[in-house]
Amino acid sequence: MRRYLYLIFLGTVLAFAPPSARADSLTFVLIPPDVSGPAGTTVAWGFSITNTSSTDYLDLSGIDSDLFASVNGISDASIFPFPNLAPGETATEIYDPAAGLGLFQFTWNLGVATGTTETGKFRLLGAFCDPTVNQFCAEDGSATSTVLASAEYSATVAPPSGTLIPEPSTLVFLLSGLLAMGLWIWRGQNFASFRLGRE
Repeated sequence: MRRYLYLIFLGTVLAFAPPSARADSLTFVLIPPDVSGPAGTTVAWGFSITNTSSTDYLDLSGIDSDLFASVNGISDASIFPFPNLAPGETATEIYDPAAGLGLFQFTWNLGVATGTTETGKFRLLGAFCDPTVNQFCAEDGSATSTVLASAEYSATVAPPSGTLIPEPSTLVFLLSGLLAMGLWIWRGQNFASFRLGRE
């Protein structure tokens, strides 16, 4: 009898309890995860984000990175478009400097030593939103934004693209041309002095 009372109590609690938390998740991939460029240049990442929830919208509201604390360059998250993704939807953006789109960009300071490396994580902040209530719940502040996913990155200072050094055959050709011009000018001067001497 006690067992039946327990089952009735448990059933009543479950019937009147608030709905359980939905199993929402996403995938977050950097494109590419590892980047490099010479000191003074900008390196950047693209992304692919998939809302794997079967019921809720993914509303992204922020991006955080260890690069914000770097003294080796300037961080810029302004290129991230903050997609709002329906259940099962994917947003992919390869870094496009002309359009100013991607995940994140970082400009190395001039003079940073070749081989300097920055590593860490990008963290996406946002919330999953019930579309019957509001699919932009993180954007308007009706839901608290939390860290939803992270991905590891690395950025390395590459050697500068070197100054082109002419091939030996190019130097010989250049010197031959200069010598020919010198002879032509010298001969012209000698011919002019010869004509003046005859007159």
